[in-house]
Amino acid sequence: MSDDMDSRQRNIGEVPTATEIAGAVTEQHGMIRSAFHAAKNGSDTTKRDATRYLLQLLAMHEAAEQLTVHPALLRAGGGVVGVGEDRMEEEEQATQLVERLQGFEYGTYEHNMQFALLEEAVTHHAEAEERSELPLFDELDETERLTIAQALGAVARAVEEDELVAYGPFSTMVSAATSWLAR
Repeated sequence: MSDDMDSRQRNIGEVPTATEIAGAVTEQHGMIRSAFHAAKNGSDTTKRDATRYLLQLLAMHEAAEQLTVHPALLRAGGGVVGVGEDRMEEEEQATQLVERLQGFEYGTYEHNMQFALLEEAVTHHAEAEERSELPLFDELDETERLTIAQALGAVARAVEEDELVAYGPFSTMVSAATSWLAR
């Protein structure tokens, strides 16, 4: 996250622009892409650790979007546009993919296939968000922009400080991240 965006999130009196929030979302998507790359490369130990980190990061990012971005965009433009609903359905499908992934022994054929399916689904989801949701950020009011910025900023700080949600079943990680962000 840029220093400018991070400083704005720490100063609650300033509302970030739609462009700054879009930048924070795409930056976190980039972190997730990098985490996928790390989880596919290196030794078995580093790939296993990187996969755990990836799932923790996904849980926190997903919780932030579910709490702030998607609900705000359900009403973007003065009416229900359904963009947030589409993304939330994709996130529910990704949750199912992650939980199946976690059920397979690491490194098996089934695990590797499930991991590839998850990467494809998450990549598609991020691209869909960037294409359909980010342009709508201009339509959000200041309160919605500030709420989104605070949630994304909290996730970014958790990553920087290595304070990600404890590893466990994915739905448990998302619930824990949701509770943490709601505080």
